[in-house]
Amino acid sequence: MEWFDPTVNVQYLHPGEIRDGMRIARQVERPIGPDGSMQPCTELTPVWGRSIGSSGQVPSYGSRYLFRLMTGEKVSAQSNDRVAVDPKILSENLPPHEGMWITNEPFGFHDHKPGVTPDRAYYSRSFALETYTADDGRVYRLLGYRNWPRFWLCRWDQAAKWFGPTRESVGLVYDQLDAVKSGEGW
Repeated sequence: MEWFDPTVNVQYLHPGEIRDGMRIARQVERPIGPDGSMQPCTELTPVWGRSIGSSGQVPSYGSRYLFRLMTGEKVSAQSNDRVAVDPKILSENLPPHEGMWITNEPFGFHDHKPGVTPDRAYYSRSFALETYTADDGRVYRLLGYRNWPRFWLCRWDQAAKWFGPTRESVGLVYDQLDAVKSGEGW
């Protein structure tokens, strides 16, 4: 018996066959009543970014695929794995902009992790090095942290804030901003 809901169109695919807009299936627990009881169910989340890399020290494991979901979460799979996905690509599941998804962590994404400085604390102690506004109204800020050399790109998109990965070199973040300005990233 499969773990996923049989009424959804879930198939097992090789990680290399997964494309942006396909939805990765995961089993999650949802509350079913006021008493707090939980029931397992299938959650389908669109893929908005993909990358491939080495699986580390042991070459026999093959390649490691990393999928960035619409929520900003990451899911990884080895080349010898099969991933449960809904392979049908619908327009509403595709990324909203063309190019590489650079600003891919929603504001507050790290707040629930123990021992990690909340995003709001980083943001309140940062300063803008450069601001860029795209034709469709998205606002990008290249931010620097006041206490040590950390830089990142932040995007406002319809009142939602998204951060890019933190970098130690301002040149790397300027490269990301240049990709956004040229239409190769968002």
